[in-house]
Amino acid sequence: MTAETNPVVVAFDGSPEAAEAVRTAATLFRDRLLVVVTVWEPGIAMAAAMMPVGDIGGGSYTPPAPEAVEALDKAQLEHAQAAAEAGARLATEAGATAEALPVPDSSDVADTIAGIVEERDAAALVVGSRGMGRVKSALTGSTSRRLLHETRRPVLIVRAPD
Repeated sequence: MTAETNPVVVAFDGSPEAAEAVRTAATLFRDRLLVVVTVWEPGIAMAAAMMPVGDIGGGSYTPPAPEAVEALDKAQLEHAQAAAEAGARLATEAGATAEALPVPDSSDVADTIAGIVEERDAAALVVGSRGMGRVKSALTGSTSRRLLHETRRPVLIVRAPD
């Protein structure tokens, strides 16, 4: 790929802000492939099982059956695939060429997206931002803020119109 044809990665979680990021990317990068990435979390059933059962302080942990973990992981993957495809559809409806890419979370969402950006040698990364503000994002974390620091590629942060 040459610098003029490198794709643009768009993070998509189905939120209004992510939808606006897809539409903006389709407008600004119409001549490039948009890779619409949706991150899903395998093993979420195991995380839920780590919640104590019983009295506080005397709790025990009951791991879910392997079949339950597998079924939940499959459902999460199918949801991520549907979300990525919906984002890619938004991009094509806006006149861009797009590819849906559901990706399992390897460590956290920002690291996973940054890895895709590097792997695809992306020209840029486009993400939506909920605009939580400094205090709330400091408490809950901000994926868009982390991505500014995690990748060396240009990052466009898009807010949904009010």
